[in-house]
This record gives sequence, structure tokens and C-alpha cells, in this order.
Amino acid sequence: MVDNFDTIRPLLKFENPGDCYYVQLLRRQSDDPMTNGKPDPNYHGNMHSRSIKDYFIPSLDYFDQKKDEIKGLCDTFNVRAYIRLNKRNYQQISFAIMKHITEQLVSGQTFNSPFSLVASAAGNCNCAGKDKTWILDLDEEYLPHKVAIYAMLSHVEPNATLIHELGQKWHEAGCDDVEAYEKAVFEWRKTMPEIRTKHGLHIISKPFNTAAFTNSWMEYVDKNCVTPPVPQNKLFGENKTVFSLTDKYLKHVEEFAECLKSSINTVAGVTIEKLDDNKTIVTIDGAFDSKKLEKIWHDYCVKSSFGIKCFDIHKDNPTILYVP
Repeated sequence: MVDNFDTIRPLLKFENPGDCYYVQLLRRQSDDPMTNGKPDPNYHGNMHSRSIKDYFIPSLDYFDQKKDEIKGLCDTFNVRAYIRLNKRNYQQISFAIMKHITEQLVSGQTFNSPFSLVASAAGNCNCAGKDKTWILDLDEEYLPHKVAIYAMLSHVEPNATLIHELGQKWHEAGCDDVEAYEKAVFEWRKTMPEIRTKHGLHIISKPFNTAAFTNSWMEYVDKNCVTPPVPQNKLFGENKTVFSLTDKYLKHVEEFAECLKSSINTVAGVTIEKLDDNKTIVTIDGAFDSKKLEKIWHDYCVKSSFGIKCFDIHKDNPTILYVP
């Protein structure tokens, strides 16, 4: 279970009439129970089709009032509660809805479901202004590199300038160069809250030079031979394991299946099934050596120059509020 209500509450600001925060209760593909190893279609498809309930949070009191209800629904339906930390505003959402309806009237388009219209407008109406934040999405494979990630972030703009200015303040207060820099970095780090996720964390950051950071990350990966981990997997019964390949892994499905076959200890069958354009599963009916698979997969990735990509940097995506 991941409960971030107490962590997120202090980050919510209600400064203007109509300010609100958008919360969605979503079925996540990775939470598919895969009954008997078969996917549940309710956990796949677009975001709207996987949403069971949306909330607009107009105040801290309302946030507190809905806490138990949101958690109860998540527990009952095996869904996650997400919240966008860039606030919305009722007026801007209403304008976006009116604009879309007018465009449909003028162009003669087929009208969409009103439910999807509200969700789309709420998703797009970022009204955070100067308080706008991004999400650095670190899954568990990135956590061993967190110290290095913060170091890279500290050297890109505008972070480097901010840290320099903070260091000047501490220097004027009597600190030597090293102490002033350490205090400046510590102060800067406090402006970047960390939100726990089911398998990692979200770092909440102000916008920064992503191109410069990505270049630093690629250099770090090449220098340290950092490769993607074995794809996520679930065990069904004693000897049936299903591996879920998404995103960066999709171009390496056949190769991963071969790596898996090379790690088999006994007679076993390996099958590949494409669920949709975003997910393919590789199933093994039989035992395999997990440590051997990790080494074979790592060696393949190094040989193929398949380094771990830079983690996702979301410019207006939701973060985790609650996961059962």
C-alpha cells in the first residue's frame, strides 16, 4: 500500500476563486490481476476507459473529507488514485469545454461523450503559472542512481544558477566555499518533494533544461554500463511466469525470449503474445534460473548497446495519491 495523503496535503495551494486539483481513480495496466495468466480488458485501453471516478478538490477541507472515500474505492476496485499537482481552475476548465463544443458545432464533428469532454478539459487546463512543477518518474531500477541523478540535476539550468545564488548567501553569512555550497544544495533539495510510488518515487521539480540533463544521463549510462533490468513479471502457480514487456522493451521481445530460453533449467515452453501496441507478454511454462537470466539479459544489453533510457520527465502528469 502507498498512502501519500499526508505528504501531498501541504503541497496544495488555493489562492484564487475556482482553484482546484484534479484527482482520478484509474485502473493501471500493471495492476491487471491476470487471472489464470490472462489479461483483464478493463485494465487496458485509454485513460478515460480505465477511470472509475474523478474528483475536483476545491479546498483542503474537501481533500480531508474525501480521503476515506477515495481510499475505500481504491481498495474495493483495485485501482489507484492519482492527483495532478499543477492546479486547475473551474473557469479555465469551463472555457475549454465551451471551446471544444463550439469547434464541434462549427466543423460538424461527431459529438464526444460529455464525460470524456470534462476529463479532457481538466487534464489539459494547467493553471499553476509560476508554481508549475514537473514529475521525475523514477522506477525502482533508477533508485540506485538517485544520488547521481540529483548531482546531474544540480548542474543544469536554472538549478545551477539557483544553487550559486544560495551559496552566495551562505558565503556572506560566514561559511567557507565548501560549506556554503553544501548548504545551498541542501536548501535546493528541500524545494523538490519526493512522492512514493508503488515501485519507486516521483521527484517534484521545477522546470529545467531537459536536453542538458539527458546528455548527462546518457554519458553516465555509457560510462557505468547501466542496462535495463529484466522486465516485470508475475508468477502463476508453481511454474508459470508471465513477463510484461512495454515501452523500451518492445523492440527486444524476440531477443528477450531467447535469453529466457537460455536460462531454462528443465523442459519448458516459451510463448509470445502481443496484447496491443503498448504491451507484449512473454510466458514461460516451466522453471528457469532467475540469476542466470539476469546475467544473460545484461550481457545481451551491453553487447547490443541497449542502455537504460533516461527516466520519464512528465510536464503535467498526475502523481500517486493512494495505491492499495
